[in-house]
Amino acid sequence: MNLYKLQVAILVLTIAVISTSCAPKATAEPVDIMGTAAQFAAVMLTQTAGAHSPTPPPPTATLTPSFTETPTASPTKSEPPKRPVVIEFTGCWTGPGPTYTLISNISEKKALTVLGVGADSGWLIVRNPYFHNPCWVEIAHLRIDPNMDFTVFPVMTPGP
Repeated sequence: MNLYKLQVAILVLTIAVISTSCAPKATAEPVDIMGTAAQFAAVMLTQTAGAHSPTPPPPTATLTPSFTETPTASPTKSEPPKRPVVIEFTGCWTGPGPTYTLISNISEKKALTVLGVGADSGWLIVRNPYFHNPCWVEIAHLRIDPNMDFTVFPVMTPGP
């Protein structure tokens, strides 16, 4: 009989353990981290701004506003030069000319960003408007702003 009571007790304990492990667990309410941080910051700012100072601030002098003339644009300053623009369909190469690999063709009216001046005269290194990598374009196919100063760009030689 004792064996029967032991088996019943083990069965009851097993059922109790299984039923409590399968029961849904209470979840804690999610914490609004951003709201909490914002509230904390607001409290800090108000406490700092509203802090009492035992010494009064020094008096400030009130200046009378005066009229200042608005400066006009000086005639010697000019607009920055415009970017070179392709005037006829042209190739964009890995070096100066068709002996190098053609990266892409550039259509008319595309404005180009100059990256450098070619060591071989008549070529510019520009940012390819389609693939955004450097490539060589022949100056003869470009309209160039006469105010553009090419001495500010590095002189570049083609890779192998």
